[in-house]
Amino acid sequence: MGKTLGLLAALLLAQLALAAFLFIRGSGFGAVQPDEPLVTFDPATLDRVTIQDGTGAQVELVKRDGQWRLPGHFDFPASASKVEALLRDLQGLRTRLPVSTSPEAFARFKVAADQFERRIDLRQGDRDVAVLYLGDSPGFKRLFARPGQGAAVLEVNYSAHQAGAKASDWTDQGLFALTSDQITGLSLNGMVLRKQPVGYGDPESQVEDGGQNARDRVAEGGGQNTQDRIAMAEGQNTQDSKAEAASQIGQGGQERWVLVGESAAIDQAKASDLARAAANLTYLAVLGTEPKPEYQLDNPVARLTVQPRAGNPREFLISRLADSEDYVLKASDRPWYFKIGAWAVKALQEASKEQLLVAPTTPTDVPEPTHIMIETIPTTAPVPVVPLPSAPASSSPSQD
Repeated sequence: MGKTLGLLAALLLAQLALAAFLFIRGSGFGAVQPDEPLVTFDPATLDRVTIQDGTGAQVELVKRDGQWRLPGHFDFPASASKVEALLRDLQGLRTRLPVSTSPEAFARFKVAADQFERRIDLRQGDRDVAVLYLGDSPGFKRLFARPGQGAAVLEVNYSAHQAGAKASDWTDQGLFALTSDQITGLSLNGMVLRKQPVGYGDPESQVEDGGQNARDRVAEGGGQNTQDRIAMAEGQNTQDSKAEAASQIGQGGQERWVLVGESAAIDQAKASDLARAAANLTYLAVLGTEPKPEYQLDNPVARLTVQPRAGNPREFLISRLADSEDYVLKASDRPWYFKIGAWAVKALQEASKEQLLVAPTTPTDVPEPTHIMIETIPTTAPVPVVPLPSAPASSSPSQD
């Protein structure tokens, strides 16, 4: 009897296991293998990416002549690094055990064909390579997702902001960006700044002349303790010259900024700050390619020319946008007009020669020698010593 019950129990367990297997296989759970690519594609072959969100916003990225562009946004260049990051992240998404395989659940998780947070289409020409739906978020950097032809809802490590559906999410904000080292000259508000190598005639040569200059100046003073005064003035003059020379040495100790037409020294730190402001012009939005009266470019607040170390100079016009706190930027070598913030214009608009010139310093007067009076005690003349007369020699007593 016991053996019969054991056999019946084993048979029941086998039937339950078979039923579970058939249910999983029939419901689609068995069709998903963990830790496999969620979507399969070769980024190098893609030339079109479309991203939609649940509000109807859509952006299209097209690769043309090796450059990703935004054809629906004035054909503006897209940030290559952003597009590459998108494709790299999508390629790295891995499958997990399904959350649900019920088609009725697709809408609940917002991964349905007509209800989603993001729909991403990857294409090569007119051929669909992959489609991915991204839905609700169950937690930080976690989303429900479903491949276009998939029958299961999965959870992936991803964020919706990584796949923005607006053109501004993909514009290249560094279109005009340069480093300070890449700029060798700029013209602004009637003044011209250039970098030149540090060499003969630069302030550090004053260090070499400082000692002789000090000697010449002090020698004219004459007087007692001249050597002390020379040493004092020479040391002070050399120290001041070294400090001035150090302030004039430019990038890497090899270049410095000079103001064309001015022989006076300029503040290198302020000149570098101005160069950085000119080198990092960033914009808020792309306004288009057609000029408009409200741009007021016939009355610019600043005219800027930047000379890169390699390539042609780039000219900028900056004007106040009518009825706005923002400004308009137009570059000579680009067809677009840009909106930029007041904070990006302030330093350029207020720049002047007076701000850059170093205020002349009054040479330190050579201190007069200190005379120390030493009081001496007079001494009397030595008293001559008069030799005493010699005693007369006594005669010897006579011998009787």
